[in-house]
Amino acid sequence: HRATAAGAGGGGGTPSKMQLEEAANGSAQCADAGKDTKPIAPSCCGIPMKWVSLVSLTAQTSAQALLIRWARQRGREVEGPRYLASTVVLMTELVKLFVSFLLVAWETGGLISAASAVHKNITRNYVETLKVSVPSLLYTLQNNLMFYSLSRLSAAVQQVTYQLKILTTALLSVVMLGRVLNPTKWSALFILLVGVVLVQWPSPNGDQGLALQFQLEPLLAFGAVLVACCTSGFASVYLEMLLKQTDASIWIRNVQLGTFGSIMALLVALSQDGAAILEGGLTQGYSFRVVCVVLNNALGGLLCAAVLRYADNILRCFSTALSIILTCVLSAGVLQDYVPDLRFVVGAFLAIFATFLYSLGLPQFLLKAGGGSSSEGSPASEPLNQPSATNGHSR
Repeated sequence: HRATAAGAGGGGGTPSKMQLEEAANGSAQCADAGKDTKPIAPSCCGIPMKWVSLVSLTAQTSAQALLIRWARQRGREVEGPRYLASTVVLMTELVKLFVSFLLVAWETGGLISAASAVHKNITRNYVETLKVSVPSLLYTLQNNLMFYSLSRLSAAVQQVTYQLKILTTALLSVVMLGRVLNPTKWSALFILLVGVVLVQWPSPNGDQGLALQFQLEPLLAFGAVLVACCTSGFASVYLEMLLKQTDASIWIRNVQLGTFGSIMALLVALSQDGAAILEGGLTQGYSFRVVCVVLNNALGGLLCAAVLRYADNILRCFSTALSIILTCVLSAGVLQDYVPDLRFVVGAFLAIFATFLYSLGLPQFLLKAGGGSSSEGSPASEPLNQPSATNGHSR
């Protein structure tokens, strides 16, 4: 466009009509080119990444509890030593560490540069590096508690109960980060609590597979899920605080988490199952099902990060809802480890509804009808994403 205009005025005289038309056509072409240039949405094999990541995360979340139960059933059916849950947690951390380092290498352009970046980040501030050991310890404890609870609760009951992590993360974010939750979010947390209570309430017909019975083992399993929810919430909020105080990439942080997590998991495995490990080895009782458990748990955190990058709150809520429904259907239909009743269905529905309400708030037509204020979307009441943005390494 500038070249055309310059040519028009190059002779010192008034531009001719033809020169003016050429200049106008050049401007129009430039404008059309600007309109046609749109940001290309990331895709995989022609499918938008938001749908790829969403489907993958839904499948991973649904399969997490089911695969553990499936692997345990195989251990009961086949003679020989069973796999040790503590070694599965250790293998999961090692796979996470390996994959995270490869992602750092892809990000920095090579293995040597990746090693240099990780070493520089670790040695730059040893105090900051040691802080990463806190969420690593909590994640290791959380994973061991999940295996314990799934050995005594059905996959469906455990999945619905584990949604209490939304409640613990919200409460801890208020205490540790100073977030302010509006009445809608507090209502959603209360509804979530009611839904979990309905799922866990003792069944009048004494059905052991569906609800929490007032016996020692199911009570301990329910307590394990509650502690896992608390460790998940604290680790997520604590890691968010760390990420806000550093310029390190999420993958370098994942390498640090994987390193500390592997050390913690090894110590737990040796202290809990040291004698069995010395006798049968780390991989005793491993089968294809156990390998699937390790890979599924290890890659889950990476999928969380992908969904946070490519999807929005609505799609993440649908992912949570679908994973709960799929887990319940497959747990009852395939594993046959529980029989759903009306109380469970109502409780699961309330848990799903609370997830939508907490993340998305009330519909606009209800806010307008009730004269609601605009505080629903204010920064002070910023929603907690599930999965959390700081939980790229977590489960």
